[in-house]
Amino acid sequence: MRSIYTIPFEQDVVIPDHWEIPFLGGRCLVLEEDGRAKGLQITFAGEPHDNSPDFQEFPDGPIKASITGRDDRLMLVKRHIEQAAAFLECLYNIDLVTDKIEATYEGETPEEEDKIAIKGLKIGKVNKPLPLTFDMLTRAFMAAEEEDGPRFQSTLVKAARNALFSEQYIDSFRFSFLLMESLYGDGQFKNAALKGALKGSAGFVAIIEKVLKEPIPPKKNQESDTSDLLANSPCANDVISHLVDKRGFYFHGNRKRQDAWQPHEQDQAEHLALLAVGIAQEIAQEAAAPIFNAEYGLRHFENAMNAGAKIVFEIKFKFREHDEQFSRDGVLHINTPGTKVTGKSANAVAQQFLQHFDHHSPVAALERALCVVQGSDQKVFEITFHGK
Repeated sequence: MRSIYTIPFEQDVVIPDHWEIPFLGGRCLVLEEDGRAKGLQITFAGEPHDNSPDFQEFPDGPIKASITGRDDRLMLVKRHIEQAAAFLECLYNIDLVTDKIEATYEGETPEEEDKIAIKGLKIGKVNKPLPLTFDMLTRAFMAAEEEDGPRFQSTLVKAARNALFSEQYIDSFRFSFLLMESLYGDGQFKNAALKGALKGSAGFVAIIEKVLKEPIPPKKNQESDTSDLLANSPCANDVISHLVDKRGFYFHGNRKRQDAWQPHEQDQAEHLALLAVGIAQEIAQEAAAPIFNAEYGLRHFENAMNAGAKIVFEIKFKFREHDEQFSRDGVLHINTPGTKVTGKSANAVAQQFLQHFDHHSPVAALERALCVVQGSDQKVFEITFHGK
């Protein structure tokens, strides 16, 4: 069997001339398209077919099938590429995306091909689309008319989040701490003075207390001094001391220390980065608070109505008042900004209707409700209640 691994470049690279080179007993080729190098392809021949992923079916179980990776060479290739890339990255801004390796498995004979159940797999990260309601965009435009945007806060919190998503936890912590220190450190930089300034800021202490109520859980759950700290229900002052101490550790790369940090050893700092990002996000949310001005909500609604972006939801419902033996009919119209019905808007209208009914008929029993777009047969939701 042939095991083939494809590692893409993050950006296009121009390699004027290239040829096959040996790679750990296999061979490596540069993949080129229109004169641009797109990545590397590494091939190993003569591999046992049971190195390919295993596929098992469980027709009677809750999980009908499973795929199990059995290719130990995949991680070996990944580690070797990362080691080699480290040399190049010292000289060039190049990025081999080892988190997006694609592995394919080909039989070298027809018989071997038949034994390979899964022909390939791809490791990587899923880039989920960002959900953003339109009113957040319009509110941001309105807020920017009144005052300068919080660019200092947004620049650092964005850098901290990006580093976190890339699993560069040390960098993520450093960006987050720069934001904390700049806004609440009172210009202090020595450990004792900086701890005193941060602990003396009531606003900063309140932010940490809020973050401690709902800390962001780590994915890898590797033990660290940060995880030990959080497991013991620390107070805000304990967290501040820890953050400043870690600033001293991660901002100063003393290679002579026996416990010196290594740039490739990121997992140890994951819990620290998540704690710091949680604090940085709270700081950024406070900076963005003007967009939630109630006036902007009214302007958003008025602008939508003026632009003809209006949907009237008509809700016809039946209900029974307490101690009555007959049902009553009701109708409610709800105007919302919009040009089309979405799942989110349907949920919002249903919630608004239920709140309205509970407020105006607190002891009545709702039996049925049917919502349509006024003037059409487009059904939005239908609810039936079976309680007596």
